[in-house]
Amino acid sequence: MSVAASETPARPSRWRRWRQLLPNHWQILGLVCLIVAYEAFAWWVFTDNPKRADRMFPRIEYVATVSFPEFATYYGFDEGLLGYRQNVGQALMVLFENALVTIRRLVIGLVAGIGVGVGVGLLVGMSRWARDVVLPPVLLLRTIPILALIPLFMFWFGAREIGILIFVAFAVFSMMIVNTLEAIRNVPPIYRDYARCMGATQRQVYRTVIMPAILPSLNGGIRVILGLSFAIVLAGELLATDSGLGWLMILSERFFMIGRIVVIVVIFVILSLILNGLYLAASRYVNRWVP
Repeated sequence: MSVAASETPARPSRWRRWRQLLPNHWQILGLVCLIVAYEAFAWWVFTDNPKRADRMFPRIEYVATVSFPEFATYYGFDEGLLGYRQNVGQALMVLFENALVTIRRLVIGLVAGIGVGVGVGLLVGMSRWARDVVLPPVLLLRTIPILALIPLFMFWFGAREIGILIFVAFAVFSMMIVNTLEAIRNVPPIYRDYARCMGATQRQVYRTVIMPAILPSLNGGIRVILGLSFAIVLAGELLATDSGLGWLMILSERFFMIGRIVVIVVIFVILSLILNGLYLAASRYVNRWVP
């Protein structure tokens, strides 16, 4: 065996690569401490005012045995006529169906916003004419608080699904175009100069040099957007919708069902972790050439 071959580092196994996406024991300990602190405070509130405690700051037991089965009422059944197992089954169906609606809105908005944001960012970075025409209005629109647009979208689109999708896509687009421009600006000029010295045209420079070079830089921006994406889609579901996790949260808020809100928050956390893990796995595969 040659020296070069013996010095080549072995590639990690597939299980080890997936294991890197899972939390380690210290991270698990931090999550356990957070749950214990929440439960301890909930019990302190419960001992102080047992009659109203679970409505104000519900214990985990109350959330699991009372608030969670209560979602069966949205399925069209009278909760008092069903047993606990039937309520849990109906509640799971309600949460699953509405979670699918929210995920579909999220994925469509993310794909459209990221795709248009990267595309417009590359166009602006490539053409001075496009930069002078497109960039000023985009930066102007970006200064508008995204939550301030909710009344306008509600007036323009009402309860139509297209309003929520455009709202999510616009919020993602306004962040993605800035990240793309910053990533292009951070590419070392020597890369472009070397490609031009080799006879590459401007389009070839962007296709073979700029686009691969900005992928690692875009990685951080996309992860930030993924972290905010569920907050964006939740705000979008305030637009007079009648489905989705945001709709369930609005109904729970109207009737002061804090336990149900806690269930929806937990679902959002789980979905966010799954989305982040899937993106990390995909980004590591795409950027596997990065040392």
